[in-house]
Amino acid sequence: MYDDIITLKTATVTYDSAGNEIRAYVGRDVFAMPRGVYSNEFYNAAQAGFKPSITFTLSNRMEYQGEKRLSFHDTEYAVIRVDWDAQRDSVRLVCEERIGDNVPTIEDRADYGKADSMKLRS
Repeated sequence: MYDDIITLKTATVTYDSAGNEIRAYVGRDVFAMPRGVYSNEFYNAAQAGFKPSITFTLSNRMEYQGEKRLSFHDTEYAVIRVDWDAQRDSVRLVCEERIGDNVPTIEDRADYGKADSMKLRS
């Protein structure tokens, strides 16, 4: 069930004396259920340039507060899609593995899942 722990990360941005952006992440741990990516999800995401590698389901949708990054077992992920399930009061995060800072998040790719993202499902 929901016995794995993921760390949801929120970015904080500061600037140094030269005006360069310095980004740091603050994390908080929540319980989640990791799962693979369904083939239709994978192919739909691939059309928009994403490569989803894992999904995480949180049992309580109130635990997700819009974070765009997370870590699980020492691997960093970008959240590329969010599916809300009103019947189960849960949220599913579709994620793509990050390698360095070159993987865009859902904010960077507004075209993917535009109609379905952040939609409450009943």
